[in-house]
Amino acid sequence: MRVRRPGVGPSHAWERWAPALHWLFYLVLALATGLAVASTAANGRVAILVLAVALAGWYWVWAIHRRIWDLPLVRVLVYFAGAAPLFAFLIVLSEAYFLLAFVAYAQVFAFLPTPRSAIPGAVVLTGLMTALTVADTGQLPWLTVILAALSVMVGSGTVLFIDAIMRESEQRHRLIAELEATQRELAAAEREAGVLEERQRLAREIHDTLAQGFTSIVMLLEAAEAEIGSDQTAAARHLDQARRTARESLGEARGVMWALQPEALERTSLPQAIGRIAEQLREETGVASSMVSGTPGQLPRQAETALLRAAQEGLANVRKHARAKEVVLTLSYLADRVILDIRDDGSGFDLAALADGARNGTGLGLPGMRARMEELGGTLTVESAPGQGTSLAAAVPTTPGRQGSVARPAGGPPKGAVGEPEQR
Repeated sequence: MRVRRPGVGPSHAWERWAPALHWLFYLVLALATGLAVASTAANGRVAILVLAVALAGWYWVWAIHRRIWDLPLVRVLVYFAGAAPLFAFLIVLSEAYFLLAFVAYAQVFAFLPTPRSAIPGAVVLTGLMTALTVADTGQLPWLTVILAALSVMVGSGTVLFIDAIMRESEQRHRLIAELEATQRELAAAEREAGVLEERQRLAREIHDTLAQGFTSIVMLLEAAEAEIGSDQTAAARHLDQARRTARESLGEARGVMWALQPEALERTSLPQAIGRIAEQLREETGVASSMVSGTPGQLPRQAETALLRAAQEGLANVRKHARAKEVVLTLSYLADRVILDIRDDGSGFDLAALADGARNGTGLGLPGMRARMEELGGTLTVESAPGQGTSLAAAVPTTPGRQGSVARPAGGPPKGAVGEPEQR
C-alpha cells in the first residue's frame, strides 16, 4: 500500500497522517483496557494490564521508533507476528479488545507495502477474528462469517483503489522530478548560450573599436616613420593623428567596459559621429570622402551603435584593402528603417572568396557586421567584384522585426535611390 523510499520518511501525503493513526491505536487500546479492567475480576486485571502494556510497547518499538513505513516487508511481518498473539490473548481475557479489530485492519492496509501483501494480510486477520469469535462463543455464527467475507472484499477493493491512486501519485512525483531536472538543464543551456553570445558580441565590439584603432595607429606611425627624415611637417601631422586616434581608441575602450556603448554617440548624434569617421579617413589616407544625410529621426541606441560599427568596419576595409580614391557615405532616415550606404571606387573583391572565408572562420569584420544587423532584424547588402569597387548597405528597422541579409555581386548600381539598395 505504500511506495517506500528508505530513510526519507513517508512517500505520500496520506502517510503524513501516521501520527493520527498512532494516536488512534493508543486511544482504542486505552479504551478497551479500561472496559476490560472494569469488567474483569481482580485476579485477571494484572494479566490484562501486563499484556496491554506489552502490546503498546511492541507498537512503539516497531511502528514509531523504527518507522515501520521505512522497513522492508520481512520486518513488517515481524511486527504483526509479535502483535497477533498479544492481541489474541487480550481478546481471550476480555471481549472488549474486539475494539482493536478496527485499528488492526487499518494497520494491515497501511503498514503492508503492496496489495499482494495487504490483501492476504486482511484475509489472515479476518480468519483470526473468526477463530477468536468461535473460541469465545463456542459456535460459528454465519452472520459473522458473511460480514467477515464482505469486510475482506470491501477491504481488498479499497486496497486496490488506494494502490492505483498511489501509483498515479508516484508517477506524478517522478514526472515532476524529471520536469525539474529538464528545467535545470534548459537553464544551464540558456546560460551557456548567453555566455557564448556575449563572447561573440565582445569579439565584435573589440574588433570594431580597439582593433580598428590599433590598425589606424600602426599605419599612421609607419607613415610618420617614412617621412620623418624628409618631411618633418607631414611626420608631425601623422603623429598628431596617431595621438588623436589613440585617445579616441582609449575612449572606445572605456565605452566597451561601461555598457559597451560607443563613446562617440555619448557626445554627438549618429550622423555627426559617422561624418567624423569619414573625415578621419580623409585626413589619414587622403581618400576623398563625403557624407550625405537625411533628416535624423529617433532610433534606438542599439540600432545607432550597429550603424556606427558598420561605418567603422566599412571605412576600415576601405583603408586596408580597397585602394580607393573616393568613398561616399549616405545615411538615409526612412519611415520604417534607417540605411547606411558606403560606396567606394576601389579594387573590389570576390564575394565567393568572402563566403569561403566566412565558412572557414577567418575574418570577423563583415560576418560580425552581418550578425549585428540580424540581431536587430536588419539587413546587410554587399555588392562587389574585382576592379569594380564595393557597395555596402546596412539597414536597421525603426520597429522590431527580423529580415535576412544579402550579399550579391556587382552588376551595376542597385535599383532605387542612393542609400536604398534593392532588398531580396
